[in-house]
Amino acid sequence: MSIKINNLKKSFNDNIIFNGLNIQFNDNEISCILGPSGVGKTTLFNILTKIDSYDSGTITGTEKKRIAYVFQEDRLLEWKNVYENIAFVIADEKDVKRRAEEAIHMVRLTGYEHYYPKELSGGMRQRVSLARAFVYDPHILILDEPFKGLDIALKEDIIEDFTTQWKKGKYTVLMSTHDIEEAIILAQRIFILSKKPAVLKTEIDVSKLNDVEIRNIIREHLEEA
Repeated sequence: MSIKINNLKKSFNDNIIFNGLNIQFNDNEISCILGPSGVGKTTLFNILTKIDSYDSGTITGTEKKRIAYVFQEDRLLEWKNVYENIAFVIADEKDVKRRAEEAIHMVRLTGYEHYYPKELSGGMRQRVSLARAFVYDPHILILDEPFKGLDIALKEDIIEDFTTQWKKGKYTVLMSTHDIEEAIILAQRIFILSKKPAVLKTEIDVSKLNDVEIRNIIREHLEEA
């Protein structure tokens, strides 16, 4: 069942974020959302995860779904080390060690298992957050600018490993980014939002276009946004 958002309205006092947003995210696809800074991408994710309420409209497709959410800022447990921050979300007790170690390896933190968050750089902390989301075994994974702050080579490695893992057992991924290349590499579908009050400007099926065409469409719509 896809995630369908119909006529979504949300405001914070006089600040209107959405005034009738309509958008649909397909199951088992990676969908990337682009748009101007402050347009409401994080607010949309907070609504989907019930951190924020909304004024009116309907949202279907998230009922009884296990959702993992990687915030822009890491939300690690300061009293747990890297291994413990990741292991505590794994439900299958018999498989904890293997899955936690695989996730740590995926985000290039092998050797740091016993480090605590205060001993890590900001980029390393974010990689722990990513690893924790990957092992949660979600139906829906929400990533809010997840690779921000990572150097280019490391980001490329993690994206490659993540894509490989995702293909083994596909689930729905919603990701916001300001990086056009990230969107092209990862997504099956790209959504571009307008300025506030945000509406969907265009939806791009990546499989039907080449990279140059996709870049041109994205840049054209972002300039108009």
